[in-house]
Amino acid sequence: MRITLTLTLAALAFTAGCTDSTDKQDASAPRFDVSDDAKADSPRTPIKGGDLKVSELEEWSFSRTRGYIGYDIQLEQGRVDIDLTGADGLDTILYVFGPKRANGHYPAQVLAFNDDYEPGVNLGSHIVLDVPTAGMYRLVASTYDNYINYPRNVTVADYRLIVRCQSPTFGACGPAVSPVGGTCWADEDCLAADGQPLHCEGEVTCAPGTQCLFVREGACVEDYAWMTYAAVQCGSPWSQVELTDEEATRFPSAELAQVVKFYGQQGIAFDEIGTLAAPEPMVTCSACGCPRGTQVAIKVKTPAAAVLGGLGWIYSASDPAAMSLAPAQCGANPWQTAPTSDLTAELEQVDTWIAGMGASVTKRGFAWSVEPQLVCAACSCPRGDRLLAFPVDQEDHGLLSSSGFADIYVP
Repeated sequence: MRITLTLTLAALAFTAGCTDSTDKQDASAPRFDVSDDAKADSPRTPIKGGDLKVSELEEWSFSRTRGYIGYDIQLEQGRVDIDLTGADGLDTILYVFGPKRANGHYPAQVLAFNDDYEPGVNLGSHIVLDVPTAGMYRLVASTYDNYINYPRNVTVADYRLIVRCQSPTFGACGPAVSPVGGTCWADEDCLAADGQPLHCEGEVTCAPGTQCLFVREGACVEDYAWMTYAAVQCGSPWSQVELTDEEATRFPSAELAQVVKFYGQQGIAFDEIGTLAAPEPMVTCSACGCPRGTQVAIKVKTPAAAVLGGLGWIYSASDPAAMSLAPAQCGANPWQTAPTSDLTAELEQVDTWIAGMGASVTKRGFAWSVEPQLVCAACSCPRGDRLLAFPVDQEDHGLLSSSGFADIYVP
């Protein structure tokens, strides 16, 4: 099919090579009818870049064989900002087509087009799009140099493309992703720009086809793992670590501070640390190297967990799943029938409470945040620690769940 070009005199002056941003003219509208464009790599038939979500950052590159790159995105009616930028002042252009028709094709004419965000100042492309109707839209990224040298591709450079929603409500503009700390409804809603694995935590969702009284958005957090280490008599790796008086009182057990300091000196940081033990004391020997009958439990980011896996730490991936509960202030927890003076006494109360509900656990214990946490003093506020429990079977898991426990995350 013949390609109809409607070059201006200014555009013709540049067809021999790359542009100079000091004297180029901003292209306020596409300079050829894309409906007549039959080139395989063009605004009408771009190279497929893939599917995109709102707030998802796409980073790729233009090449001699990849000059017009298209992305499909599902959008709801509303207003979005679309930004296309490149390194070293790359002069980009951006097209929007849509919505996709029932026959599977996009309209031939562009819905929106931008060359320079600020002509002569910012050569990136920016479109504020009032999405007319919900549907699938196509974004096509290219450069001014490709534009004026059409049908040849002359740009070899990296670019970044992102669509942002002007509504503060997550998902209001269409399927979206969030960074660390952003809102989410499912793990696939979370995406870090640096590739760090994330998941959605704290969400309360309603299964399709059901009616729910309560739903809640979660937050995107970095993937982590719970790991355990079976401590032995005399010879744990951290046994010789010296602590200051302040460090020794950071946790109920000074040994936990030794563990944190020992691995911190190796560049490995923990989120939480605690101890686990069976409700019934184990018979152990006192010789060096014998198991003590307790385990150190840690919550750690997955990259560090991979390192610790080679140092004797075991992933906590029990079946049924391990569970946790956040204790409240003021002794207002269901197991606290009387004031206690130490951790051992409170764990005895926990054991009595769990047995009273008819459940059994293989081990239980408390864990604490490694970094001090700000907590409120109201009796309904969390204390800042965590009660961990490992149910024996699915029946025990169900009993603990009905008493406020939730599964710990397993990556």
